[in-house]
Amino acid sequence: MNIYAIDYMLGTVFLVYYLLIIILNLSSELDGSGSFNLLIISENNNNTISINKGINIQSAENFLGFSETIRQLPANLANYNKLDDFKFYSWLAGVIDGDGNFDIRKMDTNSKKVALRAIRIKLHIRDVRILTRIQDKLHMGRIKTYKKSPYALYIVSTRSEMEFLMSKLNGLIRIKVDSFKKACLLYNIEFITPDYKIKKNDPYFSGLIDTDGSIVFNFNSNRIECNLEFKYNQYTSKLNLENFLQGYKPYVLIRNNKKNQSNKTFKSIAFKYQTVKGMVPLYDYFMLNRLYSDFKFFRVSQIKNFVQIRHFQNSDFNSVEFQIYSDFLLNWIQDNNPLWTKVPFVNKLKSR
Repeated sequence: MNIYAIDYMLGTVFLVYYLLIIILNLSSELDGSGSFNLLIISENNNNTISINKGINIQSAENFLGFSETIRQLPANLANYNKLDDFKFYSWLAGVIDGDGNFDIRKMDTNSKKVALRAIRIKLHIRDVRILTRIQDKLHMGRIKTYKKSPYALYIVSTRSEMEFLMSKLNGLIRIKVDSFKKACLLYNIEFITPDYKIKKNDPYFSGLIDTDGSIVFNFNSNRIECNLEFKYNQYTSKLNLENFLQGYKPYVLIRNNKKNQSNKTFKSIAFKYQTVKGMVPLYDYFMLNRLYSDFKFFRVSQIKNFVQIRHFQNSDFNSVEFQIYSDFLLNWIQDNNPLWTKVPFVNKLKSR
């Protein structure tokens, strides 16, 4: 009897599974919106979750910021297969706005016509993992390295691949707008004006930090800081980073800079996250939207450990506490940093 009972239960399980697959495949016919009335009860509470075809469902309590991110999705959501796709392309837009370009050139020396030759991203070889992540996700493009150069180049150059990539990035590019607009015109793609008010937990910011940002230690103020700086123009001046980290607005600085070996000056705009209270919100954001520059990710991943020992800076130089503080900072500054010995505050620490 027990054998038959088990067999009957297994048969029921497989029947339910089979019916669920049929319902998922036919759901668009059952409801014009693509949804149907199958409800799942969360194990952690009594809330119900409605399943919609084509959407990657997971319990909200298992995805930090999930419901908030859903509310912040762009108007052209139909352009993405699922939430993970939107997060990837938003991050990629930040990477391209940082160190990418849309290479538009004349078709030949005697022609006035121009063409989009390639979409490129150039990074230091230390951060080649960013490029391999892009290539692995898109299944397109190639990565070039050079014997006598410390840089790597990711290149997408076929028309079909560039057109696909541009359609995904449309509405997300905020800084390299001039060249992106021209590329859209060449491919008869209607340009979507981006929202410059960066939404809460948007991965776009992590793409900017992966490329143009810096994670530094301010010894005098005893804190880990996150900084961004761009050439000041009509696009960078519109960037609004005030609300994407709850309760943590950056210090915005516009300043004049001199070009190397010339007297010419140019304006830059800097966004500085440099408060003690802001370190943990930064940590939480980057744990949700991780950096793929291993050098920078290691630094932000140590913020919570640092918060626990930062008050040891005021301990006696020969104390155990100051030794712990010194060990932490030396490890932090040495990771992937061949120039760590030139950092001024290293001489103030106790090495062993």
